[in-house]
Amino acid sequence: MTAQSNNIVDFQLHTLGWKAFQDLSVTIMTDIFGHDVQSFFDSHDGGRDGAYHGVWIDKPNKSKSGSFTAQCKFSSDYKAGIKVSDLKDDIEKAKRLAAKGLAKYYVLFTNTQLTGYQDESLRAVFEGIDGIEYFAAYGKERISQLIVESPRLRMLVPRVYGLGDLSQILDERAGEQAKAILNSLGNDISKFVLTDAFNRSAKALVEHGFVLLLGEPACGKSTIAASLALGALDEWGCNTFKLCSSDEFIRHWNPNEPKRLFWIDDAFGATQVDWSATFAWARTFPHIGTAIKNGAKVIFTSRDYIYQSAKGDLKESSLPVMKASQVVINVQDISQHEREQILYNHIKLGNQPLSFKKEVKPFLIDIANNEKFTPEIARRLGDKFFTKELRVSKSTLVNFVESPVEFLLDVLSTLDKQNISALAAIFMRAGALASPIELAESELNALKLLGGTLDGVISSLKFLEGSLTSQSFEEGQYIWRYKHPTIRDAFAQYVADDVELLDIYLGGAPLEVLFQEVACIDIEMDGVKVIVPESHYFLVINRMKTFEINTWYNKRAVRHFLAKKCNHKFLSVYLKENPDFLESLTIDHSVWLDPNLEVISKLFNIGLLPEERRIAVAQSLHKLAIEEHDTQFAKDDVKILLSESELSSIQINIKEKVINNIECIIDDLSSDYDEESEPEDYFSDLDYAINDYEEIFSGDDEICTQLAVAKGWIKDEIKEMATKWAYDPNDVFEREHLSISTHNERSIFDDVDN
Repeated sequence: MTAQSNNIVDFQLHTLGWKAFQDLSVTIMTDIFGHDVQSFFDSHDGGRDGAYHGVWIDKPNKSKSGSFTAQCKFSSDYKAGIKVSDLKDDIEKAKRLAAKGLAKYYVLFTNTQLTGYQDESLRAVFEGIDGIEYFAAYGKERISQLIVESPRLRMLVPRVYGLGDLSQILDERAGEQAKAILNSLGNDISKFVLTDAFNRSAKALVEHGFVLLLGEPACGKSTIAASLALGALDEWGCNTFKLCSSDEFIRHWNPNEPKRLFWIDDAFGATQVDWSATFAWARTFPHIGTAIKNGAKVIFTSRDYIYQSAKGDLKESSLPVMKASQVVINVQDISQHEREQILYNHIKLGNQPLSFKKEVKPFLIDIANNEKFTPEIARRLGDKFFTKELRVSKSTLVNFVESPVEFLLDVLSTLDKQNISALAAIFMRAGALASPIELAESELNALKLLGGTLDGVISSLKFLEGSLTSQSFEEGQYIWRYKHPTIRDAFAQYVADDVELLDIYLGGAPLEVLFQEVACIDIEMDGVKVIVPESHYFLVINRMKTFEINTWYNKRAVRHFLAKKCNHKFLSVYLKENPDFLESLTIDHSVWLDPNLEVISKLFNIGLLPEERRIAVAQSLHKLAIEEHDTQFAKDDVKILLSESELSSIQINIKEKVINNIECIIDDLSSDYDEESEPEDYFSDLDYAINDYEEIFSGDDEICTQLAVAKGWIKDEIKEMATKWAYDPNDVFEREHLSISTHNERSIFDDVDN
């Protein structure tokens, strides 16, 4: 950080609101004192917004011990300064506190300007009170300077990044990265609320180098991730890379530049499980673990239902930190205080006219209390784009909060053809449209049928920016996205409800997008965007014939689509139209997450797998179980393919050829160790197999004893190898506990319309 110390940075503290300023002041006290600071109820604080008892060693290393009291004075008229007469009531309270021995040291925080003369006058009054030995006042300028001087404080309160001039806080390189992150958020960072989810995420990122942010749509995962990225850039000098795929991680991870933060939004799929992405990330887990050991930091976000679906196939033993419960943050667990602050910020700092703020003010407490409330609801309520047709009343506001997709559908129905075409262009690119915009002929035809043009789409994307769309700089190019994933959900519903639009979409969208977005009519799956009726099966199947499947990624995409999204009728038609398909479903390598096996299991379940193909698959599973220690044969969705005698034969051979020779297998692995992989990762496949063997042979005490001994041998080998992987993390960041009241008798919304 190279702050320009000669310049005073204006952090516009008056935009925080009284409650957020109080919380900032308590955080500053904690950062300065280095100890817990207690804050009190806002209406019954007894003249103390914060208190502390102990020893304070200030900047000149002069220690002060005893009782400390802090009081905050917030004013929208921040230029007026603060005078003794403004503190008449506080002075009386200070006298009572001092008489009780609770205010030996009295600290005043104010967002107003504080001149030297005003500071001198205030000091004379407060230090003239019996029992107060020391008085300190922190005005707007001093607080801003503290923020400039402390990257740690900025990480604690990332909202301040959106309030000041980044060029005066960060060096040029870091400043450009920070601006790119801020641009992707728009002005959302200036409304950021320091939640418990953020605090736990920051702690996990420091202690583990990894955090997985889980939550429902619209709960604020990406905002927390961006705030963590800014803090890492500021506090640790980490270069930030926002990635879309595991290939990008491999490309950007550099052992010679370990201080890098990798941020992956929707790692396992945007609206439903992307099995190809899940498999690719699972293969990359050992590399991620190695990068973290060398100082990199990694942030994943995912919708919770997607993560739960993908979890069983992630092979988390390859990335032990993911299994640690403390790095899984359910960010929708927002406290009542945090809900109110989020809603306050968006109404106060949004673009709504004063008349709307006054009209909606009486209902804000109820909105924050609604169990369906999310940060995205607060953003929309603070944006006049979404409330043009809203008549403010209790019932309409309840509907606004509890039926966000339906409400967005109403908004979409008011848009003209060019705006709808712009949203369709993003939709046809799976939510990410590169700029400058170049569309395929099929996409241009789709836009033409919608009544749009390429020029009109470009203009509309800019018009909708900030409300329905956003533009960010990723991987060296600009990308248009929906402002929030729930907008994509609503547009998908909009498409599905219109037969003409459905024809346009199924005929014009790229196939790799269709595989992610659509499913057959009777397939139940969270996150499916468009249901394909039986009348449209031939349309999809005929388009699939043109899909290039020579690459493993495309082949996997087709297989996952058939296994997860298609019903009996669709698959029957597909097999008739593609008579050679069954012969292509070979199982000749380690089958963990093998899409061919998924399709085979699906066909067997619905009665479309010929017996000769089933027998060939059983033989392949047997061979892989012995030669590659593969245990997929024992999984419930694969075991159904095997007869009792086939399953028994595999188990007998595993006992004789694998478990009885386990010591030799471990020795062979150890002798081949390349000293480039982390030891735990190196043995993870065998360790994973042994864990499965323990379950498979749980009734055989002799085998379980052999397996327990084998696990001990592996631990010894890992311990011996680990000396080459000793890691001493340098910067340890501890988030002090702040006791913040959530039972405010004074409404946080008091000044929302000022």
